[in-house]
Amino acid sequence: MNENVVVMKFGGNTLANKEKILLAVDLIKNRIENGKKPVIVASANGNMTDILLDNAYSLSENPDKRELDMLITTGERISVALLSIALRARGVNSVSLTGSQIGLVTTSQHSGADILALKSDRLFKEIASGNVPIVAGFQGIGENKEITTLKRGGSDVSAVFLASELGGNSVAMIKDVTGVYDKDPNKHEDAQKLDLIDFDVMYKLALEGANILHPDAVKLAKEKNVKIEIVYYKDGKVGTVIK
Repeated sequence: MNENVVVMKFGGNTLANKEKILLAVDLIKNRIENGKKPVIVASANGNMTDILLDNAYSLSENPDKRELDMLITTGERISVALLSIALRARGVNSVSLTGSQIGLVTTSQHSGADILALKSDRLFKEIASGNVPIVAGFQGIGENKEITTLKRGGSDVSAVFLASELGGNSVAMIKDVTGVYDKDPNKHEDAQKLDLIDFDVMYKLALEGANILHPDAVKLAKEKNVKIEIVYYKDGKVGTVIK
């Protein structure tokens, strides 16, 4: 794939309202103006997933997992559609896509499926036609043709997997934090930002509860040799590189 293709993953907090969506548009346009071809992976806006789950559990103490997947995947679909609408309003050709539309095949397990393969050329065709694909993270299509979701935080995994499939060697994780710190900066004034760390250190931090990245995404990035950049959503600056 063209080396100018770059995967940008936007976390839910970076798309939580109109102002943040417009900041995302600016970051994407900046990449385009610098000769890149962005492929976007988006999480559900703000706390949308929790709202949807609360609705489900208000109706049933034990909702069916298949129906839960049908429900909560709408959160990402809202995000990608709104972001595509905003991009088109700014003159950027874009198209919102679900996991099933791009052929992201997973195991058939509901509420915690694993990605198996990308079995469609839809993404490649959209890129070739000049569109910016806006892909719903955290979801795919099971081998049994049912809608599935990955583990919570699985949009990170979606982004790393797509970067490797598209021939990219890095993925920009757009976050509402300025980077990875050696300790919680909200609790420790002496916390130091880590400019460069390796996969094993990041994986350990993720397992210990650091909410910057999903541990499975770090594990997959190491396996596929995909560099991860933690990018601050307000200014687009790279705070930490993980490789």
